[in-house]
Amino acid sequence: MVEFDEAQAYAEENSLLFMETSAKTAMNVNDIFLAIAKKLPKSETTGTPQQRQQGVRLNNEQGAQQSEGGCCK
Repeated sequence: MVEFDEAQAYAEENSLLFMETSAKTAMNVNDIFLAIAKKLPKSETTGTPQQRQQGVRLNNEQGAQQSEGGCCK
């Protein structure tokens, strides 16, 4: 377990968002998601409607290296 003060100091030193949360009691879980969402960049509204609907391609097969083993193929 990481002590609160140690985690807070690490976050401050690295310019990170820090909030103590608990999955067990749900303490601050919604608050941290809202805080993260507020830090996200605004959506780009430039380009044609067709370009905006393309989204982001997560499976870039070109240039991807296939490796043996692992759970995903």
